[in-house]
Amino acid sequence: MDGDTREAVAERAGRRCEYCLLKEDDDVDFFHVEHVIARKHGGSDDPSNLAFACQYCNLHKGPNLSGIDPEGDPQTAVRLFNPRVDTWGEHFYFDGPSILGASPVGRATVACLNMNSDQRQTIRRLYGYTDAFE
Repeated sequence: MDGDTREAVAERAGRRCEYCLLKEDDDVDFFHVEHVIARKHGGSDDPSNLAFACQYCNLHKGPNLSGIDPEGDPQTAVRLFNPRVDTWGEHFYFDGPSILGASPVGRATVACLNMNSDQRQTIRRLYGYTDAFE
């Protein structure tokens, strides 16, 4: 990935993880430009298929395109949140330092990306993440 593309994707995202909304400056790990649809599934390097993601979310998402809604049928896959076509506030909300799913897509994404691990909640608590638009 060339530096100009990386910078454009980071700027478009406001230098926040497009999944958990963590600001790049609030994390010690390097943020990634990730493929929303992995190349192994036919995804391209076009900016319309790229998202800015913290290392934690990106490594948990991996090449996954779907997950299981913990409130739905355990045998039915649900697509994951796509920051290029979905609106964060329609699928997630903060409850203190926790990110909760407001839809099957949101719940499946929270579960797949393990968004509410103790580590991630501690970081959100430390930096005061309790609102999507802080």
